[in-house]
Amino acid sequence: MKKGARKWTAGMIALMLCSSLLAACGGKSDTADSPGTGEGTDSKGKQVEVTMITWESAEMNDKIMAAMKSFEQENPDIKVKLIPTPLDNYGVKINGMLTAKKAPDIFMTGNDMLLDNASKGLLYDWTPMAEQDKEFMDGFYKGVVDSWQFDGKLVGLPGLLNTYGIFYNKKAFKDAGLTEPKIGWTYDEFFADMEKLSSKEGGVDQFGYYAPLDPFYISLYSVSAGGAPFADAIISPSKVEISDKFVEGVEKYKNAIASGHMNPPTFDLSNVMSSFKQGKVPMTLQGQWVADDLIRTAPKDLEWGFVPMPVVNGQTEIYDAVGWCSPTTIEHPEAVWKVLKYLDSKMYEEVLPKTPVAPAAYQASSAAYFDALKAAGHPEVGEGIDHILKSPSTQPVRFLATWTGKANPFIEASWKNVLMGKAPTTELNTMADKINKVISEAK
Repeated sequence: MKKGARKWTAGMIALMLCSSLLAACGGKSDTADSPGTGEGTDSKGKQVEVTMITWESAEMNDKIMAAMKSFEQENPDIKVKLIPTPLDNYGVKINGMLTAKKAPDIFMTGNDMLLDNASKGLLYDWTPMAEQDKEFMDGFYKGVVDSWQFDGKLVGLPGLLNTYGIFYNKKAFKDAGLTEPKIGWTYDEFFADMEKLSSKEGGVDQFGYYAPLDPFYISLYSVSAGGAPFADAIISPSKVEISDKFVEGVEKYKNAIASGHMNPPTFDLSNVMSSFKQGKVPMTLQGQWVADDLIRTAPKDLEWGFVPMPVVNGQTEIYDAVGWCSPTTIEHPEAVWKVLKYLDSKMYEEVLPKTPVAPAAYQASSAAYFDALKAAGHPEVGEGIDHILKSPSTQPVRFLATWTGKANPFIEASWKNVLMGKAPTTELNTMADKINKVISEAK
């Protein structure tokens, strides 16, 4: 399951596109924050209907709703209704529904979309519920709920986690006389392997490592080496910094690119996984969801593995989440909270064994995902992901702030040129100064 960040547009066309969905959500009050009844039924004792929307495929939605049948049996006073919507323009449709105060009780969201809507005051504050349900809230992987808060309010719950690591070809390592990478391998080993796995046979560049590279991945090197992170917080950082250790990491990647051990930042990576399945890619940085595709569609003779990012000294990782949130207009918070809890726990326990795309943010429920990977013959994927999620240090995978759109162009303008040796490394300080000015002006 990929991240929920999407490009959105606004205007009357968006509202017209979602008009049928607005009708499907009829019966909602146009006033915000109606008081809860304290039970699943409404004040007249009638069954409460909780509506929800996801961006999933019809097949995945069928699995989700099949799992929710058990919830309805346990909670006969609550009926869960799925409102289907196409994945295309999902964010536009949800935003239109929120603006019209006709949004469903629960809708799927990513971190970016969540924080944007929270900054506009459109999302329900679950803090009181969470404070009364400490046992449940303590069940999430440590730290993952932090980015689902805005201004001290819990505005949603993470559902599935996206982690990032290196998929590798076991045969390529064996043919090169290399030991397979394992949890805790070092950057020195990583760059040495990269060199050994690369070649220019027949005048064709065979990189040892294929990956996109941005300041947030270099930040992993910097923090692991004892330096400062690129951004000082996951949500709305107060500054970015180019530390000595960050520059050290940049130089290592620059040398790898110049030597042909790694693809340059201008390289088209769109077909990398296709080439990986053909045994032509030794190592590639990917999200964990790739494992599910490899298990289902890779040639049977392809021997592959997964390992977290390397370390210099201490472990630090990046991951993000997709999950669930609710509009301020919900009428029965207690009933909605019950559904949210079930979605995050029991639902995933039923669905993930059939569709092992990502670990659940709720730690106990992620066991179903890990068991599915073991059954498929790839326990190392689950072990690596669990290691990532238990990291004592985590870094942002991207900017999560309202000023992101103004800051990213400065990265685009400088980053690739520095990596390709077309601009001095000192250009990164200029880039950081411009981003920090954006941050300062946004305060």
